Amino acid sequence: MTESATIQAAKKISPIWLIPLLALFVGAWMLLQYQLDKGQTIYIKMANAEGIVAGKTEIKVRSVKIGVVDAIRLGDSRDHVIVRAQIDKHYDSLLTEDAKIWVVRPRIDETGVSGFSTLLSGVYLEFSPGESKRTVIRFDLLDEPALIGNDVEGARFKLSSRNAEVLEVGTGVYYKGYKIGQIETAHFDWDKQQMRYGLFINAPYENLVTLNTVFWVQSGIEVDLSADGISVKTGSLSKLIKGGISLGIPDGDAPGPLVSEGHTFSLSESYNAALEQRFYDFEHYLIQFEQSIRGLREGAPVEYRGMRIGTVEQVPAQVLIDGAPAHFSDSSVSVPVLIRVEFGRLYRDTQMAREYWSNSLQGWLNQGLRASLKPGNLLTGAVYVDLDMYPDMEPGVLGKRGDFTVFPSTSSGISALANQVNDVLNKVKNLQIESSLEQFEQTMANYEALATDMRTFMNDPSTRTLATDISKDMADISQSMRQFEESMEQFEITMASFQNGSQMYQEMQSTLEQVRRLMDELQPLSRGLNEQPNMLIFDKELAKDPTPRSKD
Repeated sequence: MTESATIQAAKKISPIWLIPLLALFVGAWMLLQYQLDKGQTIYIKMANAEGIVAGKTEIKVRSVKIGVVDAIRLGDSRDHVIVRAQIDKHYDSLLTEDAKIWVVRPRIDETGVSGFSTLLSGVYLEFSPGESKRTVIRFDLLDEPALIGNDVEGARFKLSSRNAEVLEVGTGVYYKGYKIGQIETAHFDWDKQQMRYGLFINAPYENLVTLNTVFWVQSGIEVDLSADGISVKTGSLSKLIKGGISLGIPDGDAPGPLVSEGHTFSLSESYNAALEQRFYDFEHYLIQFEQSIRGLREGAPVEYRGMRIGTVEQVPAQVLIDGAPAHFSDSSVSVPVLIRVEFGRLYRDTQMAREYWSNSLQGWLNQGLRASLKPGNLLTGAVYVDLDMYPDMEPGVLGKRGDFTVFPSTSSGISALANQVNDVLNKVKNLQIESSLEQFEQTMANYEALATDMRTFMNDPSTRTLATDISKDMADISQSMRQFEESMEQFEITMASFQNGSQMYQEMQSTLEQVRRLMDELQPLSRGLNEQPNMLIFDKELAKDPTPRSKD
């Protein structure tokens, strides 16, 4: 086509055809401008749309409107509701992935009355922005209001509870009666059969949470029955209705090291129970008992000569050896029990206690340290694990079974008594009972014959007369003995008069002296009479002179 032809064709087009094209262009531009002015569209998933009205229900942050609900429909599965809302373009940056949305309606809880204004204006959706940098357009509606905003300073911790009562979201956390936080989340772990709670502790009270902090359920009413009477203490109305969680450090303990945010603690049903569960530094040991473990329960104490040093953890221990339970994996069929030695029970400084235990254990085993079962309550039949010294035992060593250290054990208590009785019965069984019985029967026969002879002898008349004579003679002997005793008494009196120093003794000494002098004087006379008997009549003859002998 030539240039002149093109010009001729353009002249034939009517200007009226440009109007629709221009209108279409303007409409597209206005629609785009509208979308840009309208802001981001978000979708909220909720269980039901109670109180939500399209075109009326607002979305607010701190009571400031940032959007409005414009459509409501059922989800594809018909088990939930999808709410579409338009967010003002100035607040697109608030749509982070960790943001929270919940319905604000009138509520009465421990914090008081909230949402009362919605009775007139209707419910609205509260939007709590998060801290993430990533934005999303799909959200899930919370069943309960988010109690703690993301801008509130503090720290979050976790609690696990198996036996304590179930607590609600919003229940307060107290330190010495002062509220420092609250339960933020609560759900039941059906797999492990325990409750799990999320706690938020307001700043700066998160510094009260240390490694040795214990948590327990604080009821609204405390009853103390003592010798002074009954004492009843009641807390605040919120405690009375919903209870609470108390935290603290056991009496006498120093604060431990601070824990990182997200640390999990155990929630106990009472303070006394919390004291038993506060020992986090421990060592596991596996004890294989060659006896019945009837009466041994999880939580039973492990003691050393009356001092508790640990706790029984599993009865029987859930240990697999070569794919089979440990108590059925060997020929001895011993029953394994898992215990833990808790170093905080040995000494407050757990690190020092651990080092002392590790350095001393082998020496104790060499001296006969063994584990045994001892009766704890004769009425209930409960038993406990007792560690004690048995000097007669050979030196022991720690073994290994699976992932656990095996602690040596010994039988004791009723089992040891049964073994001793069994040994005695075996010895009795080895005795020659029949021959002993025959000898015993022969001895009894001889005894019966002797008894018959004695009976005959005693019944004989001469024996009776003999007894009479013996009695008479014994009477005479008794009389003679009395006379002899009287004579001896008189002799003692007489002899007493002759004792050295008495008057008679002195007189006797004087007399004897005179007799001695007399004897000395009479000796010449006696000698002369012996030589010349008639010397008293005639003079004493003088001795003749000696005559000398001749030499012949």
